[in-house]
Amino acid sequence: MADSNSVDLKPKIIFEDQHLVVLSKPPGLLSQGDISGDIDLVALMRIHFGRHYVGLVHRLDRNTSGLMVIAKRSKSAERLSEQLINGALRRNYHAIVLGNFPEKRRLKHFLIKNESTNEVRAFDRPKEGAQEAALWIHPLVHFTQGDIPLTLVELELETGRSHQIRVQCAVSGFPLAGDQKYGTPAAKRLLHRPALHSSSLSFFHPMTKEECVYTEEMASDVQGVFPQAFAESKNRR
Repeated sequence: MADSNSVDLKPKIIFEDQHLVVLSKPPGLLSQGDISGDIDLVALMRIHFGRHYVGLVHRLDRNTSGLMVIAKRSKSAERLSEQLINGALRRNYHAIVLGNFPEKRRLKHFLIKNESTNEVRAFDRPKEGAQEAALWIHPLVHFTQGDIPLTLVELELETGRSHQIRVQCAVSGFPLAGDQKYGTPAAKRLLHRPALHSSSLSFFHPMTKEECVYTEEMASDVQGVFPQAFAESKNRR
């Protein structure tokens, strides 16, 4: 774990109190450690908190950026996890997908993950060992990059399965720009990572019960590649 990595991949703290932290995870940072031994968010939070316990309520894929909530105590983690299960903890994402996504739509699939290859397959119907996955996609801006049609979309998760957004978009014919695992050759050429960002996070504070809402624009690396999409999005507000 080189010092340069920990500096380059340092998360941005947005809110913190004695019970939790809301932060923005940069792309490239693992949510928790794996066999690579690379620096991860949990390890950085242990340093930040000055103690071992870190309540990782939910995760983002290594190359997905954006908002997360981390519990500092077990009671907070338990209550936030309950909200995640019952839908009170809500997560929305922004993404760039290939194609002209036509209209707001609910996607529902059944997913099976191969742990040895870290790949997920999607099926239209229930299958033994598969988990149901559902999300809503709302198109925001249609644009082109060269001769490639693209859409800036907002996604709202109903479930939180591994690789869910990437797989469901890909099997529906709208792979994420930059998705090196599930994307088409054209998608892979556009960006070095999936153009996916956790852009909105809301929950009820585990102790005060106050509603907490946080939003953040798409990460700068994606905005830099697709400036037209975000310029048009801002003009429409």
